[in-house]
Formats: sequence, structure tokens, C-alpha cells
Amino acid sequence: MMKLEFPMEISGIFARWVRKLVRRPTNLTFSMIQPLIWFLLFTQAFQAVANIPLFKQYTGTDSYLTFFSAAVIVQTVLSSALQSGLGMVDDVESGYLDKMRVTPVRRASILMGKVFSDGFRIVLQVGIIIILGYVLGVNVATGLPGIGLILILAMFFGIAWSGISTFVALATKNSESTLVISIMFVFPMLFLSTAVMPKQLLAPWVQTFASYNPVSYVADAVRSLIISGYDWTLIGQAFLMIFIVGAITLSATTAMFRRALSK
Repeated sequence: MMKLEFPMEISGIFARWVRKLVRRPTNLTFSMIQPLIWFLLFTQAFQAVANIPLFKQYTGTDSYLTFFSAAVIVQTVLSSALQSGLGMVDDVESGYLDKMRVTPVRRASILMGKVFSDGFRIVLQVGIIIILGYVLGVNVATGLPGIGLILILAMFFGIAWSGISTFVALATKNSESTLVISIMFVFPMLFLSTAVMPKQLLAPWVQTFASYNPVSYVADAVRSLIISGYDWTLIGQAFLMIFIVGAITLSATTAMFRRALSK
């Protein structure tokens, strides 16, 4: 009986967050504005990058729009993961977590239901970006199976990264602090990676940082699925890096969550 209660608790918490998303579709709409700006304006402003000698040799494409589509997907995942912490702050401020503290619901169910709902939201957002990219002329070389794999990568990376904002939210219990601190992680990690520019064209010190940056591994794997095909080495490295990031962030978040509920 207890084995059935646990997944039912998770599904109940998951359904709650999905209902909140459905009731407030503007949250999903506004969260897409920045990726749309990147796709429509950033690629137009910097399309001359594709004229750099050896750009096609380095990337496999002569279109900066196609190259940059992986960056837009990764940026969407990172930005969407920020909403996880903000949602947790709302629960703290509204007293929802205090109410859950006196219920028999397992603490792990509350957190896992929230995390899975974050993954669901990220899949929706990335799916919209992929459709927009197709409309603009970005064709995924691996077809529908490759798109499915991109969505899986995005979902797991988003879940792993959401641990950062959720941890900050539980530590600060303040939406402004959560937003500011989380943003401090997003843009440096994005621009100090291979998402925006081929590694060979980055400054030497940035290349070194990008080699250890988890964003680079995910961006490279997504880009290979869009441009060239199934590079299982890149894909395997991306999943390994996601596992490492998730193990660190979600373990820290779980500990902080238990501490928050025990007070």
C-alpha cells in the first residue's frame, strides 16, 4: 500500500503545479519572450559571424541561425529553471509549505512532484522553440527521433539546473534574492560556453572554462542532433554531466528542503 501512496503523492503534487501553469498561461507566454528575442534579433544582428573563415568547418553549417538554435534551447532551459525557485518562494510566502508540514504527505513527494512539473514545463517551452526554429528555417538533421532526444536532454538538464534556484529560494525565502542570484549563474555560464560561439573562436581562457562548463556539453550534444546527426560520444558526455550537476544540486536542495520543513 505504501508503495502505491508514494507515486500517488508525487502525481498529486505534479498535477497541482500543472494546474497552476494552465490557470496562468501568461507565465508561460512571458517566459518565451526572451528566447524569441534571441532567435529573431540576436541571430540577425550577428549573422555575419557565419562569414568568419573556417566557421562551417568548425560547426558543420554556414548558417548562424542553425548554429545558434542550440544556444536558444539551452538558454530557454536555464531561464525556465529559474521559475522553479520563484514558485517555491510563492509556496513559502502563501503558507502552503506550512500546511504541508502537518499532513502525512512525504517530504520527498512534495519536492519530486515540483521537480517533475518543472521538467514538464521545460519540455513545453523547448518544443515551442523547436517549432519556431523550423518556421525560421532550422531543420533538425536527426528528424523526429532527434527532436525527442533534444527534449529529453532539455528536461533532465532543466531538472538538474532547477536545483540551484530552488536551493536559493529555500535558503533566502525571497523572490528578489532568488531571481538575482539565479541570474548570476545563468548568463556567465551561457556565454562562457560553446553555446554562443564555436570553441575554436573563443579566447583561450574562455576555452579552458568552457571545457569544464556543463552548459557546453549539453549545447554541443543538442547542436550535433540539429546539424550533423547522432554523435553518441557528445550525447553520452552530456548525460553524464547532467547526472553530476543533478546529483550535486538536487542533493543540496533536498537537504535544504528538509531543513526548511523541520523549522
